[in-house]
Amino acid sequence: MSEHCKDALDKLYAYLDSELDGGSVDLIRSHIGECPPCGNAFAFEERLLVAIRAGLREDVPQVVIDRIRITFRTEIL
Repeated sequence: MSEHCKDALDKLYAYLDSELDGGSVDLIRSHIGECPPCGNAFAFEERLLVAIRAGLREDVPQVVIDRIRITFRTEIL
Protein backbone atom coordinates (compact mmCIF):
# COMPACT_ATOMS: atom_id res chain seq x y z
CA MET A 1 0.00 0.00 0.00
CA SER A 2 1.43 3.35 -1.01
CA GLU A 3 1.49 6.42 1.19
CA HIS A 4 -1.16 7.95 -1.10
CA CYS A 5 -3.42 4.93 -0.50
CA LYS A 6 -2.93 5.15 3.26
CA ASP A 7 -3.70 8.87 3.26
CA ALA A 8 -6.82 8.40 1.11
CA LEU A 9 -8.12 5.52 3.25
CA ASP A 10 -7.42 7.45 6.46
CA LYS A 11 -9.68 10.22 5.14
CA LEU A 12 -12.32 7.92 3.63
CA TYR A 13 -15.13 8.66 6.11
CA ALA A 14 -14.38 12.38 6.29
CA TYR A 15 -14.55 12.42 2.49
CA LEU A 16 -17.86 10.54 2.38
CA ASP A 17 -19.30 12.84 5.07
CA SER A 18 -18.20 15.96 3.13
CA GLU A 19 -15.95 17.10 5.97
CA LEU A 20 -12.82 17.84 3.90
CA ASP A 21 -11.63 21.06 2.29
CA GLY A 22 -11.67 21.36 -1.49
CA GLY A 23 -7.96 20.65 -1.94
CA SER A 24 -8.16 17.40 0.01
CA VAL A 25 -11.27 16.35 -1.91
CA ASP A 26 -9.51 16.97 -5.22
CA LEU A 27 -6.48 14.92 -4.16
CA ILE A 28 -8.63 12.01 -3.00
CA ARG A 29 -10.80 12.08 -6.14
CA SER A 30 -7.68 12.04 -8.27
CA HIS A 31 -6.20 9.15 -6.31
CA ILE A 32 -9.32 6.97 -6.29
CA GLY A 33 -9.71 7.60 -10.02
CA GLU A 34 -6.22 6.26 -10.63
CA CYS A 35 -6.06 3.50 -8.00
CA PRO A 36 -8.59 0.69 -8.53
CA PRO A 37 -8.21 -0.85 -5.04
CA CYS A 38 -8.87 2.50 -3.35
CA GLY A 39 -11.62 3.34 -5.83
CA ASN A 40 -13.31 0.02 -5.03
CA ALA A 41 -13.00 0.63 -1.28
CA PHE A 42 -14.51 4.10 -1.58
CA ALA A 43 -17.32 2.85 -3.83
CA PHE A 44 -18.18 0.04 -1.40
CA GLU A 45 -18.21 2.34 1.62
CA GLU A 46 -20.30 4.91 -0.25
CA ARG A 47 -22.91 2.26 -1.20
CA LEU A 48 -22.94 1.03 2.39
CA LEU A 49 -23.43 4.56 3.72
CA VAL A 50 -26.32 5.16 1.30
CA ALA A 51 -27.98 1.89 2.37
CA ILE A 52 -27.58 2.71 6.06
CA ARG A 53 -28.99 6.21 5.62
CA ALA A 54 -31.94 4.83 3.66
CA GLY A 55 -32.62 2.32 6.42
CA LEU A 56 -32.61 5.06 9.02
CA ARG A 57 -35.41 6.86 7.20
CA GLU A 58 -37.83 3.98 7.55
CA ASP A 59 -40.57 4.36 10.13
CA VAL A 60 -40.39 2.13 13.17
CA PRO A 61 -43.65 0.21 13.68
CA GLN A 62 -45.67 1.47 16.65
CA VAL A 63 -45.66 -1.99 18.21
CA VAL A 64 -41.85 -1.86 18.41
CA ILE A 65 -41.93 1.59 19.99
CA ASP A 66 -44.48 0.39 22.54
CA ARG A 67 -42.34 -2.63 23.44
CA ILE A 68 -39.29 -0.44 23.93
CA ARG A 69 -41.25 1.91 26.20
CA ILE A 70 -42.54 -1.00 28.28
CA THR A 71 -39.03 -2.43 28.57
CA PHE A 72 -37.61 0.93 29.70
CA ARG A 73 -40.35 1.40 32.26
CA THR A 74 -39.80 -2.11 33.59
CA GLU A 75 -36.02 -1.65 33.79
CA ILE A 76 -36.29 1.74 35.52
CA LEU A 77 -38.74 0.58 38.18
